[in-house]
Amino acid sequence: MIKFNNSPDKKKINKKINTRQARGGFSLIELLVVIAIMVVLVGVTVPMFGSYFHKAKVAKDWANLRSYYTEIQADFIATGEYNPNVMTTDFNYPDSWHQTEIVTLDGQRVKMKDGYFAVAKDAAGNGYQISYYCNKCLSDWDKHSKTCVLVIGATN
Repeated sequence: MIKFNNSPDKKKINKKINTRQARGGFSLIELLVVIAIMVVLVGVTVPMFGSYFHKAKVAKDWANLRSYYTEIQADFIATGEYNPNVMTTDFNYPDSWHQTEIVTLDGQRVKMKDGYFAVAKDAAGNGYQISYYCNKCLSDWDKHSKTCVLVIGATN
């Protein structure tokens, strides 16, 4: 009978098993260092993503307003008259200067994601003009007036 108790292969196997059991995984300090690094990375990236979310909401508002402008301007060109269903700016109705919901000519409602708008009749009688401002424009006009303001239509 052959015995393998003293063979060099068995000693190597026992040594590998013992070193694995001795290591046992990561230490508490190593885990804390990894968590601290992750916290710093999250802290740096969150403000950056916040501005991307704002830009995405403004872009969605702009797309909805361009579509709405196309609809009401096409109606004006087809009929030659201003549609009474389009809420235009009026000094008697302060809400007309700060609309947060588009009501299309067929009655659909679309809420603004991050801003407000006003629809005005063109002074020359050529249709409509829409002005859009994001919600941050009032608090930080210098920054947002260059990036988040949209005017669609004839400007006189």
